[in-house]
Amino acid sequence: MMTLVYQTDIFKPNVFFWKMFGIWADRKSSKTYKYYSFVFLFITLIMYNSLLAINLLYTPLKIELLIREVIFCFTEITVTTKVLMILFKRNKILDAFDLLNKNEFRGNSEESSAIIQKNNSAYKTYWKLYAILSNFAYSSQVLGPLIVKLIWKTKLELPICNYYFLNEELRHDFFSGWYIYQSFGMYGHMMYNVNIDTFISGLLMMAVTQLKIIQTKLLSLKLNPRERKMDRGLMNITEVLKLNEILKHYELVLKYCSTVQSILDVAMFVQFGVASAIICVAMCGLIMVRSSTETLLFMVTYLFAMTLQIFVPAWMGTQLHFQSQELVFAAYNSEWIPRCQSFKRSIIIFVERAKIPITITGLKMFPLSLATFTSIMKTAYSFFTLIRNMQTLQEE
Repeated sequence: MMTLVYQTDIFKPNVFFWKMFGIWADRKSSKTYKYYSFVFLFITLIMYNSLLAINLLYTPLKIELLIREVIFCFTEITVTTKVLMILFKRNKILDAFDLLNKNEFRGNSEESSAIIQKNNSAYKTYWKLYAILSNFAYSSQVLGPLIVKLIWKTKLELPICNYYFLNEELRHDFFSGWYIYQSFGMYGHMMYNVNIDTFISGLLMMAVTQLKIIQTKLLSLKLNPRERKMDRGLMNITEVLKLNEILKHYELVLKYCSTVQSILDVAMFVQFGVASAIICVAMCGLIMVRSSTETLLFMVTYLFAMTLQIFVPAWMGTQLHFQSQELVFAAYNSEWIPRCQSFKRSIIIFVERAKIPITITGLKMFPLSLATFTSIMKTAYSFFTLIRNMQTLQEE
């Protein structure tokens, strides 16, 4: 017996960590959780970001110090935007979950179930890899310096920033407290990134999965020997009913994509825009900052992380665009020529609609696509080359 698969099951780890880190509260949540959510977000998001902003204002005007502080401040803009997306788009997210749990979105055949299970497995692998790499990067940033200090007795710095607005005495006397606070805040923000970035990619992946299933259904619209022997009138009714089920499924996918668009539009606009700025700053930092190997490793790691943050949704957006266009090909190959006029009219209408590809955009200004990603990387490299040439001329 075929097991029904609920698409939203793959998001259980995401929702679990949203609850743990205080961003999944609603009117039905207990008062205790609401108080916890408010206090947690105030301490680890509002106060944390305020201290970072104040620190940036007090940072000495040295390029090697400013670049690191600017990168962290830019990163916090994207983190805050994504947290606000979960907080204020909760109803839209639940609408998307409701659509994913509809019967049409489940695997109602062995082939459809295989497609769903394959994509669900890919998403779970992606989440695990992202979580492992993020926790490893966090450990190297927070635990690494502690280990180095214990072994080689080196001077320990705060993991995020030095809080230049504090005098040396306050920073020294409460160093352990500041270190723990920054480490705890950094971990929470890292987990926000892991569970919101993967969620965004997962929403797009689910749409791609459903489009693949619709293609499979269209290509399977062929008369088997038993149906060919049926009465013509009864056969026409059966054909039209099958097609109507597919069209209803497609309509739900369009509604789902519209809901996803409303969830992601602002967050993707901010993430792509800020990530572009961070990539430019990090690339310039590689040639302008002459410092330790540790700093250069930090720059390279951060550059890779920011590139990955915009590459994955860009790639998924391209897949969504491509798979939606493939529906036209699948409809054309659905053995429509010998069918009744009602079937042909429905197919024609479907093809005309499918000619308009599904595209997710960032605030309706740019599509999530590999073309956008490539454009960002080209612009960043051009800016990097300009700074490098200017630096070379100054040295001459």
